Amino acid sequence: MAGVSVNGVPVTGQTFAYDGCHKIYVCESRNDEQEASSYGYSILPIERLEETYQNSCGLEFIENWSLTKSFVRQGDDARFAPV
Repeated sequence: MAGVSVNGVPVTGQTFAYDGCHKIYVCESRNDEQEASSYGYSILPIERLEETYQNSCGLEFIENWSLTKSFVRQGDDARFAPV
């Protein structure tokens, strides 16, 4: 499986957490997945990241679950590319 970068930042993680509206968090560990799931987030494969982002409401953003990386800030554009 090829990786992906968002706005030039490589995404580490095979899944992401999604609230069904606009909050998107890259899960970088199994612990991230479990914690996000316990808060009611859907856990989706990273291959669906761009599609999910494009179909989210206008407030969408992408960060990692631990909030130490911001791939797309709210209101910014997102550029997806394979790595």
